Formats: sequence, structure tokens, C-alpha cells
Amino acid sequence: MESKEQLRKIAIYCDEYDSNISNLRSDDGENKYESCINCTHYANFKCELDLIDKVLSSLSMDSDLK
Repeated sequence: MESKEQLRKIAIYCDEYDSNISNLRSDDGENKYESCINCTHYANFKCELDLIDKVLSSLSMDSDLK
């Protein structure tokens, strides 16, 4: 299972990320982060488009090039 940090990074780099929250700031002023958990394609602890591994692989390859 992916960590919270990985789910945040995936949301940033995923072309299909579609937030299911209208405002990334809660009523108490606390920031809500982009994350797979907040994506319309994420249900039952997985991506319905099966993109998590693909995006993680892409991120890993990018960091290998640096």
C-alpha cells in the first residue's frame, strides 16, 4: 500500500487527477492536500484507472535521471 506522501505526489503528477473536493481549504482554515484519496477515480483504496503504479514508476524514473 502506498504511503500518504506517495499518494500526494501521485496526485500532483497524475494527468487524470480530478479532485472530489471543491475547495482545498477547510472551514477551519486548515489546508487540504491534493491526494489520490481526494480523487474521483479513487475508491476502495485503489485507483479505478489503475494509474498509481504507472505514476510511481514515472516518478522513480525521473528521480533516477537526476
